[in-house]
Amino acid sequence: MNVTGNCELTVAGGVARSVLDTIESRFDVRSVRPADRPVGRTVLTVTGVDQSAVRALMIMLWDSGYDVLAMTTVAGGAPGFEPRPG
Repeated sequence: MNVTGNCELTVAGGVARSVLDTIESRFDVRSVRPADRPVGRTVLTVTGVDQSAVRALMIMLWDSGYDVLAMTTVAGGAPGFEPRPG
């Protein structure tokens, strides 16, 4: 049984437009925004992903040379997971 949910990834630095285009062609990206603190980080919020999709997304980022600093997942659109506007 695959459980889908939402994922928020924080990466070091900005993310290149070409990488974002590739991610957006494969995943439902809700938002891409600079992190509030500390500066120099980017937060990607993706919806409708299961465990294998989160892994694929992280591998795409790693293979593109990005450091994934943090990850948060919530199953099935659970209450309390509201992406920040951005």
